[in-house]
Amino acid sequence: MPLPGVFIRTAPPPPGGLPSRADVALFVGFVGRRASAVPAALRTDLERGGWAGSGAFARSPAAVDALLDVPVVVESWDAFDALFAWDARLVTTGSAARTSCPLGAAVHAFFAEGGIRAWIVRCGDPLPVSIEPPPLDVLALKRRLIAWAAAAPPPDADARAPLIPGFGGAGVPSDPGDPATWHGAAHLFGIDDVAMLVLPDLPDLFAGAPEVIAEPSAPPPPAEDFKPCAPALPSAEPEERRRPSALAAPRLDRTGYREWARVIAALLELMRRPRGSGHRRDVTLVAALPLPGHADVPVRALAWPLSILAERDLPGSGQSLLDEAQIGSPALQLAWPWIETAVTRTMPEGVSGGDGALAGVLARNALARGAFRSAAGLVLTAVTRTAPALARGDIERGLPDGRADWLGDRLCLVARRPDGFILASDATMAVDRARRTGGVARLIGIVMRAARWLGQGLLFDASGPVLWTRVRRELDGFLTGLWRLGALDGASPDQAFTVRCDTSTMSQADLDAGRVVATIELAPAQPVERITVTLALSDGGDGLEAQEAA
Repeated sequence: MPLPGVFIRTAPPPPGGLPSRADVALFVGFVGRRASAVPAALRTDLERGGWAGSGAFARSPAAVDALLDVPVVVESWDAFDALFAWDARLVTTGSAARTSCPLGAAVHAFFAEGGIRAWIVRCGDPLPVSIEPPPLDVLALKRRLIAWAAAAPPPDADARAPLIPGFGGAGVPSDPGDPATWHGAAHLFGIDDVAMLVLPDLPDLFAGAPEVIAEPSAPPPPAEDFKPCAPALPSAEPEERRRPSALAAPRLDRTGYREWARVIAALLELMRRPRGSGHRRDVTLVAALPLPGHADVPVRALAWPLSILAERDLPGSGQSLLDEAQIGSPALQLAWPWIETAVTRTMPEGVSGGDGALAGVLARNALARGAFRSAAGLVLTAVTRTAPALARGDIERGLPDGRADWLGDRLCLVARRPDGFILASDATMAVDRARRTGGVARLIGIVMRAARWLGQGLLFDASGPVLWTRVRRELDGFLTGLWRLGALDGASPDQAFTVRCDTSTMSQADLDAGRVVATIELAPAQPVERITVTLALSDGGDGLEAQEAA
């Protein structure tokens, strides 16, 4: 009889041919390091990858020992726990009290909800929840951790790496073709199997000093009723009760939302950075929508966050955050509301963002049913409470002009039902209705990721009819496999997709430059219109460059 609450899973073997895996997440952020030596196998992997030893872009021995700004793969929560001190974040400067950090809570939720493989890029230790005495500008100190100029580094810059190098013109931006410039989230360019990018610290970086939650008044004690005591059990100790911090969870004002959206937009731009095939348009950015809670934010935003996302002129130029020029992208999935799990109960208000749990349930869905299927309706086993609790009226309320039919039309909602919590919607932030379904966005990502791998193997082949035929054959076989799995609509492969790679897809300039362009038209097994994906192989990158249009 299996032990209640313990689940044993066998990871499926990697498929042959072009890769279709879409369950691997990259976590980037702040977490402590355990006082233990780097395992020999991990050190060997870092040396093989060029991050340790004598490579051209290898980190210093001290950075390698601290696992600072190097990509580390973990395949279980225990493996993560053995390397990183996720539970050692200071509650207050100079105090002995410790709590979980956002990255640790997100990784725990990822594995608890079904993820089996994650990459970790540690960018330094987390700041204390409450910095005492507070600096003159707490937000300036926090935002400097995203990226900093050489003339104004953070006080402990030697023990940190920027989350997004070059953000806001600070520091040197990353180059997809130069691993020496890969820091923080830019490690995405070097990890081919990553399908999701998660930065759990972002909400905290745009919130000011945390507010103190007033202690609730104690209820009157019950009337005394003395009865004989039961005999004491030998060596029985009462269970330690862990209570949430008296500090409030990070909350944003209008300026905070505007700056948070700028970072989200910068990450989306990083993923689609134009440099041949050096882009990562095949990756989904999974983030937690920050909590509102200041006087200049509408009170209704806590229950219905579309009110702040749709507010006109919040980012300037008469736009809203939902617009495509801001964060209205099919490559972004936002988790809402915040959640309580076993490791968040000592964190401010006992909750953290739901990005790790969302990434975990998407990984489980990809492994068990296929990433192209919607994850809506799947049970979230690690969630014990949400903040706020969603009311039915707020969930059903949408926006005019097709911007949102209901709350879950743009957000990935965690909602309660009688038997527990479920993922109530699997949506992207796309402006186009046809791209809002999470499964469709992941399907396009799978095709793009396969194209990257195919391009890496064909990069040095001479462009010509022989190569074009091979490209068509490889892509046709891969898409036929997706059709057989039910990812594509149509009674036959001919109805589900077409692949073209010949002189009709390439201009004379493409032919002269040795660039190979393949065009794929596919019909996802979702109620959306046909989508065209154009793939280009040139000598400036390491795979097929992808562009798509609905």
